[in-house]
Amino acid sequence: MDLPILLVDDSALVRVATSRRLAERGLQVTALGSWREAQDVDASGFAAALLDVDLGDGLGTDVAAHLRAGAPALPIAFLTAHEDGTLLDAARAFGPVFSKATGIGDAISWVLAVVAT
Repeated sequence: MDLPILLVDDSALVRVATSRRLAERGLQVTALGSWREAQDVDASGFAAALLDVDLGDGLGTDVAAHLRAGAPALPIAFLTAHEDGTLLDAARAFGPVFSKATGIGDAISWVLAVVAT
């Protein structure tokens, strides 16, 4: 698939590390650092989205709602440092939620699986 993966995370470390791991697997990545940067993204230009739940200046679930409005079938997953709560429940309504502490490898596997289909 030629479309890039959208990665939105306010942590530069997570953006760089995750982008690098996806690129090592042959995927292009568009990495953004805030809700503000992501609010005008054209969802049709991406194969999948991997979003932070809490972006500092907004919520990943709001980015997900914007993306789904433009591309209802876009696969979306979340990375988070949060462990529970209604914010995670809202994220799970869009797709899987992976822990930043232990699940980035699982998030990478999810991305590879959805772009392979």
